[in-house]
Amino acid sequence: MSQSDLDEDKPDSDDPKDYEDESAIYNWTEEDFENLKPKADTLRSIIKSHGKGNYVEMESSGLKVRSDRGDGNEYSDFSFVKDEKGRFVYDSGIATYPLDGVTEVDNYSSNWTEERISSLRTKDQDYLGPATSLSEVVREHSQAKRSWRSINVHSSGIIHKSVDLDYTDQNSPIEKAQLLRLSFEYNEKKKDYYLSYNSVARRY
Repeated sequence: MSQSDLDEDKPDSDDPKDYEDESAIYNWTEEDFENLKPKADTLRSIIKSHGKGNYVEMESSGLKVRSDRGDGNEYSDFSFVKDEKGRFVYDSGIATYPLDGVTEVDNYSSNWTEERISSLRTKDQDYLGPATSLSEVVREHSQAKRSWRSINVHSSGIIHKSVDLDYTDQNSPIEKAQLLRLSFEYNEKKKDYYLSYNSVARRY
C-alpha cells in the first residue's frame, strides 16, 4: 500500500502485508504511545506519523501490529478494529520497555533469603504492613534473570502501568527460592510501583 493509497477515502485493506515493513525503524516514545486515543486514532494516521509496523497479522479480533526496536527489550503492540467506514481504528495497546536500575544476568544467582521473601507484602496485604515497593526491591536486588516494564492502554482509554521481575535461579540452594517472580503496579500518587503479585517455588 502506497502513501497515496492511505490518503484515499476508502475502506482499509484486510491484507496485513499492506501495513508491514520488517525494516521499519522504531521511532516511538512513551509519550507518543500514551497519547494515542482508542476509538479515535486511525491506522492510517499512525502510519503517517510513525511508519508501518515490523510485524502485522490479522486475527479474528482484528489487526495486530508490532513495532520493535530490534533488541527484544523495547517494542509496542497495537490492536486495531474496523469502524463503520471500514477503516482500522486503534483499540488498545501494550508497550514494553527495559527496567532502569536492574541488570539482567543469564546465570543469575539468587540472594533472596527466606526471611526477605516472607516479608514481601502485596498492595492487598497492606493490613499486615506497608506494601513492598519496587524501589525497595531494586535497591536490595539490582540483578535479575529478567525484568521489564509495561504500559497497557485499554480500549476504554484507561492506562495501566506495571513492572515484572523474574529472580529465577535454577541452581539455588535448598534454603533459597528456586523460582521467584514479582509483579508491581504503578501508584500515580506515590510515584512508585507496589507489589501486586508474587510467585515462589522452592526445590524440596
